[in-house]
Amino acid sequence: MAKFTIVDNILYQNGVKVIQRPSPNHGGIINPNYIIMHYTASSNAEGAISWMQSPQSKVAAHLHIDMKGNVVQLLPLNVCGYHAGKSEWQGIVGLNSHSIGIELQNTGTQEYTPIQLQQNIDVCKALSQSFCIKEILGHSEISPGRKTDPGPQFPMIELRKEIFK
Repeated sequence: MAKFTIVDNILYQNGVKVIQRPSPNHGGIINPNYIIMHYTASSNAEGAISWMQSPQSKVAAHLHIDMKGNVVQLLPLNVCGYHAGKSEWQGIVGLNSHSIGIELQNTGTQEYTPIQLQQNIDVCKALSQSFCIKEILGHSEISPGRKTDPGPQFPMIELRKEIFK
């Protein structure tokens, strides 16, 4: 099992920095209280990561986890990522300024892989230990009618139970 830790807003796996692929698509410093789960809507991890690195896309999550469980960090965890878009949760508008975004490689119709889900759990545990995370939410919950990710195949209830034991 991978051990994730966070030092200076950078994610480490078993004492080694995860792959860093910086994105220019970000704002200022945040103090995140939420984790927002997304799927890439792509079967190609490299394409999704490259898109989030492109200034033309104007989007980026903090982390990407591919189907093999590889984790890539695009933004420091205390920087506002552009992943949630127009969003609202319990009176908070604009969740980008309050959350860490995790993109999972998935078309939206695929099953998530066991290694991908385990890596996601382990990453979320590290995030919850380093930040005051109140909830883990799906993009569909904060942008209803506009977004459907992480989709019905994503085990959100199980993730929440595992993180907030």
